[in-house]
Amino acid sequence: MFLSISKTLAQQIVDTIHDVCQYHINFITTDGMIYASSDPSRIGTFHEIGKQVASTGKTIEVDSDNAYSGTHKGINIPIYYHREIVAIVGISGDVREVTRFAHLAERISHILLHEKELVAIHRSLDEKKLYVIQSLQSQGLDKNLYFLDCLHTFHLNPSDIFRVVTIEVNTRYNLVNISLLEQDIQRFLTSLNESVFAYIYPNKFIALIRNQTFQSHFKKFTQFANENQNIIQLALGMARPLENIKEAWDSSTIALDAIRNTKQTYALFDELSLEILLTGISSTHSVEFTKKLLKGLNKDDIQFLHTYYDEDMSLQNTASRLYLHKNTVQQRLNRIQDKTGLNPRKFKEANLFYLTIELNRINTSTNKETKEKS
Repeated sequence: MFLSISKTLAQQIVDTIHDVCQYHINFITTDGMIYASSDPSRIGTFHEIGKQVASTGKTIEVDSDNAYSGTHKGINIPIYYHREIVAIVGISGDVREVTRFAHLAERISHILLHEKELVAIHRSLDEKKLYVIQSLQSQGLDKNLYFLDCLHTFHLNPSDIFRVVTIEVNTRYNLVNISLLEQDIQRFLTSLNESVFAYIYPNKFIALIRNQTFQSHFKKFTQFANENQNIIQLALGMARPLENIKEAWDSSTIALDAIRNTKQTYALFDELSLEILLTGISSTHSVEFTKKLLKGLNKDDIQFLHTYYDEDMSLQNTASRLYLHKNTVQQRLNRIQDKTGLNPRKFKEANLFYLTIELNRINTSTNKETKEKS
């Protein structure tokens, strides 16, 4: 990775050290041109000794002014980074006095170049992670050389088993604290060994997690989801080889839809059943179906049926939970049958009622969320 000291950065170093020592300082390119200086008139002029330093790679001291073209007495030292000369720093004055300031400029330059390199490496890794995530999302396993290089960078083997993890931030979360939350999410995903993740604008983090890692850190997922209840939604897809990752991706999307519909914070695709079907039904069909099946029933009737099916259609358990007499439960079931023409005690018709109640709950939740957003 080639790094250089920019004109702006060089001028900042020059001005800082000049304020301390009051000696004139120049930053010189390897072609011998002064591109930053405490003396503005010298910028853009040729510095013969600077050119020689770049050619020889050695420090050159000058004992008198104008001994060389564009040069005053002083010291000129090369600034190396990864064994390459990136610039030359020259300071005018008595060599014994200015040498320490020249080395200070060299040291500052080295530190700043190292920081610049670390930032560049980090940014490059983030860009590679984003490329991997977006490629897998859109087209599955790619075969181009850059993609394969990215897989190699993150030690991803196409035959390894992965899960796709999606963390979605609630858009109504306090924007003042959004950056802190995003940092928490990044720390959480980083804490999972060998995870590859990326931020997807505007409010998602998507990660590839080895299934073995998921198995050993399962409690971390549930704990993190519970700690951020109502703030994030965490969905885990099914386990699949990287070469068949599209299935894992789709299952993570389904799990996220299930969370939205159930108002939960966490969903594992492996544990979903009826939710997979219900989340795939269009809102129009869902509304029309519930209107037809629940026609004539009020909120109390629907809640009563919900409790009845929660208690596995047990008259005794339903009566106990609702503080009703068993005969009253029978009467309410008869009244529901009269209103709808469907018997909530019969297996097939009970299934219809149960599906309708679940769809109605999803529709109610969706309508409430739409109103809150508006």
